[in-house]
Amino acid sequence: MIGARTSHVLNATAGKDFVDLKFNLSEKEKIEILSSSKALILPSSYEAFPYAVLEALACGTPAIVSEAIPDEVVINGFNGFRVRSFNPDDYAKALLKIFENDKWYEISSNAVEFSKQFDHIEIAKRYLSLISTSKSPS
Repeated sequence: MIGARTSHVLNATAGKDFVDLKFNLSEKEKIEILSSSKALILPSSYEAFPYAVLEALACGTPAIVSEAIPDEVVINGFNGFRVRSFNPDDYAKALLKIFENDKWYEISSNAVEFSKQFDHIEIAKRYLSLISTSKSPS
């Protein structure tokens, strides 16, 4: 589990030897973990802009997310799976779907390609293009 060290996280994971908590990671450490993960599971009830999901997708890690993540970010069956509940069994079923018929490789590849549209250099180029075309001639 990667994220903020909160009492809620610490209490929820106490005594669970299958949970590895990681706090205050460097960007390099975060990328190493995301790149070696088979999936990101984010059962969030609210996300304004899901950076964690985009970071995972850029690392080729499919995302299994709640409906709080915008439809435009995780496309069901393409770069991850969307779950319509907070039931852990539903997230487990979605995780199993990723591994059916070697689908993980396809979804992982889609995730990387999809994430490229959010590259900050490409976005900056688009802004510059918009600015240059919107300037009226003097």
